[in-house]
Amino acid sequence: MKACLKQHKLTPLCLAMLLTSPIFSANSFAEQDAQSIFITGEVKAGDSQTFFSPQSDTWRVQIEWMLPEGEVAKPGDVVVVFEGGSIASTIEQDEVSLNNAQDELKRQQNKGQQAILEAEFALTRSDLLLEKAKIDAAVPKSHVSVFDYEENQLKLEQAVIQKHKAKASLAEAKTTAQVNIRKQEIEIARLQINLKENRERLNDLTHKATNQGPILYANHPWYGSKLFSGATAQPGWKIAEIPAMTGLYLEAWVHEIDYKHLTLDQSVNLTLDAYQKTPITAKLTNLSTQPEERKEWGKDAYYRAVFSFDETQKLKILPGMTGRVRLQGGQSE
Repeated sequence: MKACLKQHKLTPLCLAMLLTSPIFSANSFAEQDAQSIFITGEVKAGDSQTFFSPQSDTWRVQIEWMLPEGEVAKPGDVVVVFEGGSIASTIEQDEVSLNNAQDELKRQQNKGQQAILEAEFALTRSDLLLEKAKIDAAVPKSHVSVFDYEENQLKLEQAVIQKHKAKASLAEAKTTAQVNIRKQEIEIARLQINLKENRERLNDLTHKATNQGPILYANHPWYGSKLFSGATAQPGWKIAEIPAMTGLYLEAWVHEIDYKHLTLDQSVNLTLDAYQKTPITAKLTNLSTQPEERKEWGKDAYYRAVFSFDETQKLKILPGMTGRVRLQGGQSE
């Protein structure tokens, strides 16, 4: 055996000797103690305020400003602001269009009132002309010439026709004025709705805190790096969150191979990366029964596991910290 090691060659004889040696015997692996399995995870809060990128006319939106990561936000504080230059420009245009539409409404109202007054005056004048024509037409033939009598009758008929026309003109003036005013009111309502929606969209670009706690930046869904002020995001992306300081737990994703070593309510040793020398006891309180595919880790299946721990201990545990859970694994295969 020693000769084989000195030769630094694996001759057939040496290979047979190595395989039969107790150092490399397969039985020696089976006799080893059970190995430990380490599962890494991240501390999260049961109740947290999450900020997502808003809907946009384009396929992406820019993060204009964010509260520095780790800084404690109070309710009402501005946390995330998204770029809204195009919306602000649209609001300015809507305000100008609304002012012009309101001026046009006043012009249409004045124009309609003037047209109605003119039509009412024409109707009053036609009434007077009709009364005069009736008086002239009532003069007997014996008191005027045949020509004058026929002329008076013709003027009476014309006066009646003029009165009907004046009535129709008044009705038309009122209808036209109402239609023009109504159209302008609808246009104003449309502009007001657009202006309100754009103002709400602009307001939605400024996100404020409702919880008190440290702000944590989210990771880029493609690259895994932290998002930052000036980065661009697609609508619906998680940008940041403010976790509550209660209800903390460690969330881990367990590979399907290690899933069999987990049972609900089992106690485990949890070591946070920030407190390497102070392990704590945790309990598996939630274990998913359906695996999920984690795209950033490949096509293998993973199960979500939740490990709860006592929050009354002296350690200052914050959401976003990472740690590892130690499990007693099976024999080496």
